[in-house]
Amino acid sequence: MHQISKRVKANIPTVVLTMLGIIQAFALELLWNYVSGTALLYSMTWQAFMSWTQVVIILVGIIAIWLVYACNVSRFVWVPSIQEFVLPFWVGLMQFMLIQLLDRAWMGLWLILMAFLIATMIWIGQTTMRKARNDPDNAAFFSSTSAATWRDFYPPIIVLTLLLFAGVYEWATAAYNLFTLATLLLILGFLCFQIRLLAVWWDRSVNTPEYDGADIASNSNNGDHDQTH
Repeated sequence: MHQISKRVKANIPTVVLTMLGIIQAFALELLWNYVSGTALLYSMTWQAFMSWTQVVIILVGIIAIWLVYACNVSRFVWVPSIQEFVLPFWVGLMQFMLIQLLDRAWMGLWLILMAFLIATMIWIGQTTMRKARNDPDNAAFFSSTSAATWRDFYPPIIVLTLLLFAGVYEWATAAYNLFTLATLLLILGFLCFQIRLLAVWWDRSVNTPEYDGADIASNSNNGDHDQTH
């Protein structure tokens, strides 16, 4: 069984990234077909501006999800569950639906679905890092890095709550106004922040050979935790 586990760990990057890459390629193709085939996007209207904002959000979301998977499987090893092999299909399905719902009439549902996609992205990162932390092969990194606490997840919880509220409000009122735009910009800012966070922890994992006790104490005092633990 030990040999089988080692074989599974060695094959995770190839299997997961290949599967996710195919799904993300389909999502990008659907998004490109929408951009190239929707005349409304090329008019000087409020709806065109809002739609372009949604397109950018979906594109950044695709990149963020790819980075979550790519950074994790490139840095760490763990034995995945069957559910982890199914999750890329669930992520892809939500991305396809977000592209198909790129219409003013579906803005409320679009915001709610985006909240679920972001929650899934965070959940994937958290569960993956928990398994990686428990694997002795990753001890060189996790022995010097404190685990995330509930306090680290307060910002995502607040953002997701606001998104769900905005989605229900938009669905009920069809407002499609500055409040809707502010919500879209909040999503975009949050996704960009997550990408920046992934970049920071990638650099720390790859470029820093080890942490000493002073670094650990400093990180704990400053609340500097890997939010995907």
